[in-house]
Amino acid sequence: MTKTNNHPLISIVTCTFNSEKYLKKALDSIQRQTNKNIEHIINDSYSTDKTLEIIGKYIEQNKNDYSIKFIQSQPKGVANALNVATTEATGDVVHYLHSDDYYYKNDSLEKAAAYFMKNPNLIWLTGNFLVEIKGIKIAIPLTHLLRINPEKALSAMNIISHENTFMRREAIQLYGGFNEDKNFVVEYSLWLKLMRDCKPLIVNDEFTVFIIHKGSTSTGSLIKFSKAVLRAFKTQRKEKIFPLIGYYEDNNIYYQIKRILKRARGTFAGYP
Repeated sequence: MTKTNNHPLISIVTCTFNSEKYLKKALDSIQRQTNKNIEHIINDSYSTDKTLEIIGKYIEQNKNDYSIKFIQSQPKGVANALNVATTEATGDVVHYLHSDDYYYKNDSLEKAAAYFMKNPNLIWLTGNFLVEIKGIKIAIPLTHLLRINPEKALSAMNIISHENTFMRREAIQLYGGFNEDKNFVVEYSLWLKLMRDCKPLIVNDEFTVFIIHKGSTSTGSLIKFSKAVLRAFKTQRKEKIFPLIGYYEDNNIYYQIKRILKRARGTFAGYP
């Protein structure tokens, strides 16, 4: 494990595309972090606004404080951009800071690193969902639901905050990264696969602020949110999950329920 002052190296991944409105706030929150044992991978999809100008100034200001790697890839969706950027990461732990989000406090990465230091075998950790709406921050304590029964809670909905989750780089690679099919939720399949083999450390804490605005991918409007919900159901089906029951394909109860539903469809099909 790469360490400085016993801190695991954290790879921050940020993907941009015409992100000038919120990007500076995200970048400022990184350069203010007390934990400097970080590397920052920025993947831009050939922005045409002032995004590249903002990134250029940021790199110049911080190039002597921590490693910053700038790459560009064709715009093929956020999942593809995240996967491409992740291949460039060399850190022990990866965190995805979107261009329109920002670190909640200056010691956010310090706190995240501490959890991994205290738990050497930790694969991933997740905290609460912290949103900002028109300048007002609201903490949504999703961890309370997760603690009751992580597998069933996650099977019901995509309850894990992407923005407040840190993962071992090797685990992301092992479980296939992010789903690039636009019919499914980008990160949900990864969560479900991880949950099957290793439960996350669930912490009653917040690391990152998720800004809800009109341009948000899944929360910018009611229509976008509804489409995100439908994609979540499709993801559950793809990963062979029953909502609330949460049994996986290799579980006997899964097959028993599947047989019951199949018989039920056949029975009702016989009625006029």
